[in-house]
Amino acid sequence: MKLSLLFVTAFVSASVAVVGCSNADEPEELAESEQNLSEEDEAKLAKIREAVADVDQQHVVFDEDVTAPASSAGLGARSEGASLYGVDWFQKWAGGLSADHGWNNGTVYGKRCMWASVARFEAIMADAPPELADFLAEYSNWRGSFYNWNDDYSGTSADGQPAFGDARGARLWAWRTGLSKWISATAKDGSCYLPTKQMLVSYVAACKARAASNDGEMQGCEARR
Repeated sequence: MKLSLLFVTAFVSASVAVVGCSNADEPEELAESEQNLSEEDEAKLAKIREAVADVDQQHVVFDEDVTAPASSAGLGARSEGASLYGVDWFQKWAGGLSADHGWNNGTVYGKRCMWASVARFEAIMADAPPELADFLAEYSNWRGSFYNWNDDYSGTSADGQPAFGDARGARLWAWRTGLSKWISATAKDGSCYLPTKQMLVSYVAACKARAASNDGEMQGCEARR
C-alpha cells in the first residue's frame, strides 16, 4: 500500500489546533506532499523506523543513538485508506501541558515517541489489516483519520518533581465518530508504547460493534493492550 507524508494546509492547521475541543469531526482539506526533511533528519527517522518495525511490539526501548528529527511530526503520514496527522501533547507532571499542539513544547523523549508513532503507522499501513479496509468500505461516517496524541511521563515539574505514575500502554480511541486518536505513551525512562497491528484490528471490531448499537455513531469505542 503506497504511503506518503502529509502536508496540512494552513486552513487545516487552524482547524486542528483546537481539535481537543472543536465540534468538527475531521479536517475538510488535506493536500498530499512529501515532507521536506534534511539528510540528518532522514537518517534519524530511518533509525526510528527500524526500531519500531515489529508491528506487534507495543513497548519499544530505543538505543541511545536513536533521536527524534528536529522537524515536527505533525504532517504525519497517510495510506490509501487512512491518515495520521497532528501533534497533541498530554504531559503528566505538575505544570505539564495538556492538549497542546506546539511541536517545540514537547520533551526530547516525547518527540521521539511522537515520531515513532508516525513510523509505526507507516509500518502497519504498509500491510494494513483487511478488517480496516472492509470497515471503511461499509462505514461512511469515518474516513480512517487519526490524530497523533502522546501521553508523556518523561518530564519533571518546575521544582524537579517527576510525573504522576508512568506509562503503561498505547491505545486507540474515537474522540468523535469522524476522528480517532492514535495514542502513544512516553515512559519516564524514554521508552515508548505504540499502537500495534492487532490493536488496530481490535479497534475496528470495537468501533463496528459500537456503531451497530449506537445509531451508526462509533464515538467512544477504543482498543488497548
